Amino acid sequence: MKKYITFLLATFIFSCKSVPENQQITVASGGGITGVWHEYTLKADGQLLHKASNVDSSEVVKTLSKSKTKDFFKQIEALKLNEKEAGEPGNMSYTVQFSERKKFAHKVQWGDTKMPADSVKTFYDSFMALMK
Repeated sequence: MKKYITFLLATFIFSCKSVPENQQITVASGGGITGVWHEYTLKADGQLLHKASNVDSSEVVKTLSKSKTKDFFKQIEALKLNEKEAGEPGNMSYTVQFSERKKFAHKVQWGDTKMPADSVKTFYDSFMALMK
């Protein structure tokens, strides 16, 4: 019985693990006629920032709850972007990137003609749904 309680307690403690402070998720799209890129970055603290390539500063769009933020970080870790092909940009290009300052930056980019794995596209779509 003690082993069972210890296991449950350990599981609870590890499931409450927070997202490392320097990690971030960046989802972007751009190109086309205007050439403007829109980049959305989710920080570990839940802040969702927007930066357009034709503007010098970024703005906070919203702040996500801790649980929603952890969900997105769990999803992107599960994608294992470091094992996916980098992809090729097109006229309109899209990117999903998971990074931690100078430690790592895993990025997948694609254009309209060469789509990424379904899991990456699904993640991109669910992330962009936050903007609505």
